[in-house]
Amino acid sequence: MTTEYEREHLARLRPHLAECTVLLKSDGSFPLAEPCRIAAYGSGVRCTVKGGTGSGEVNSRVFITVEEGLKNAGFTVTSSEWLDGYDIIRAEAKKAFIKRLQAEAKAAKVNYIFYSMGKVVPEPEYSLPMKAEGDTAIYVLSRISGEGNDRTTDQGDFRLTSGEKRDILFLNRRYKKFMLVLNTGGPVDLSEVQEVGNILVLSQLGVETGSALADILLGLENPSGKLATTWCSSDEIPAIGEFGEPEDTRYREGVYVGYRYFCSVGERPLYPFGFGLSYTEFDLKNENVALIGSIVTASVTVTNKGSRPGKEVVQLYLAA
Repeated sequence: MTTEYEREHLARLRPHLAECTVLLKSDGSFPLAEPCRIAAYGSGVRCTVKGGTGSGEVNSRVFITVEEGLKNAGFTVTSSEWLDGYDIIRAEAKKAFIKRLQAEAKAAKVNYIFYSMGKVVPEPEYSLPMKAEGDTAIYVLSRISGEGNDRTTDQGDFRLTSGEKRDILFLNRRYKKFMLVLNTGGPVDLSEVQEVGNILVLSQLGVETGSALADILLGLENPSGKLATTWCSSDEIPAIGEFGEPEDTRYREGVYVGYRYFCSVGERPLYPFGFGLSYTEFDLKNENVALIGSIVTASVTVTNKGSRPGKEVVQLYLAA
């Protein structure tokens, strides 16, 4: 049972969560006018990730999954049969994953607890019928990662599984109003689902993750964050360093990390560092930039040109 101060803290936090989400694509069909019948698919609907592994994971008395957040907001979730089937597949995949890790640790003659730290279950392949009806649909794609292990470019981690790609494209073609929601702590390869018109990086927002998504779908809050990393396809990842090596990773990129690499070689990734849309549009006018000694000052006028309230991030890039 939550205490009064915990409820007060959550109430203060919730209006700010949308500022931590990034709208990558928008075709104007969101936000929705009111709660409705929604076909919600994907691992992140029930197995919503609120934080990373290791020190990124915090125990809490309450946690609102995407499914719970939708229902609390008045949506009718019509895809329970699919979600039940996915729960079974995921549980079996987790058992097989743990059994494999135990065998590997035994063969290597190391402690299983230490051997398994940082390792996460990759999203399993699946094939489930998508029979649910709804006024709109979402697919919540989840990934979890944390300390102790680099992510991989395999399907189910950086790349989408065949099932995820198939179902995302199916829903996008079936529904006039469809949103791909990314419940991830880092980038995934979206190159094969670029036809989707609405893509939201929900990220991992703690105990109110599901509530935050419901607020965004209904336009109660406006996604206004910007990317803190460069999102690219698996084919575009710089081949510098030793990413994914089993032993210690030595980073040899120097300054060519993230957007610096893409700017240097003249390539434009899927979504560059600092990118982010909104439910409204803004006009930024540079009023003045001044350099006094080692201090740079900039004055910028931000004007909301759209019909919805929102917030905008002013970004200043310097080159020496």
